Amino acid sequence: MGKALVIMKIYPEEIEDSVKIEESVKGITSGEIKEVRREPIAFGLELVKIAVVIPDKEDGAMPKLEEEIRALPGVRDVEIEGVTLL
Repeated sequence: MGKALVIMKIYPEEIEDSVKIEESVKGITSGEIKEVRREPIAFGLELVKIAVVIPDKEDGAMPKLEEEIRALPGVRDVEIEGVTLL
């Protein structure tokens, strides 16, 4: 079974939520976190960008990951920026 690298952007509800999201995203269990960083958007607002490795053949791996991230406190929206096979 191969693996896929997923790059996701996580948008916070409030300006101060990006720090909380950055910490809480490290505890997700749906994939192996490779990188977590904050990137400025505008007017002091930052999004959290993550790189996660998930199994590519497992049915429902991507929706499960996205669902787990959406459930984190302070998350307004999640966007998949890219997916590549490893």
